[in-house]
Amino acid sequence: MAVAQSSYSETLRPGVAGLVANMTNADGDTRIVETAGGIPFGVAVGQGAAARGAVLGAAAAAGFVGISIRDVTLDSSPADRYLLNDSIAVLTEGDIWVVVGGAVAAGQDVTFAAATGVLSSVAADGANFAVAGARWMTAAGAGGLAVLRLGGALPAA
Repeated sequence: MAVAQSSYSETLRPGVAGLVANMTNADGDTRIVETAGGIPFGVAVGQGAAARGAVLGAAAAAGFVGISIRDVTLDSSPADRYLLNDSIAVLTEGDIWVVVGGAVAAGQDVTFAAATGVLSSVAADGANFAVAGARWMTAAGAGGLAVLRLGGALPAA
């Protein structure tokens, strides 16, 4: 009989991009991916062309609809992402692990890059937009994992 697992870590890793961190007011939505290259886990998602459509990032703060949730049931060949026309789970309220684009500190405001959906705390400008009602719950350096809290206050379209 083959051995399925011959070793294990004494502790679990704290999280991975797109993993819901806890059940604090966790609420999600289902949409359909409209971005040709797909949408990675744990990034900002914007309103697509269709009513239930989703695109990577958003062209403005008003287009933000949530953060893509990791789906462990997907085939791993697309490398941690939803593909074009997949149903995508989007967190609209609650805590989620994300890989940050720049250093963040607990309590700071949250922004996302319009083109990539990567989240950070850089100043809002034409390429980065503030996420209404969001804040960082933990700190991390650039490229590290942090917990982001969405307060459920999506901007008006």
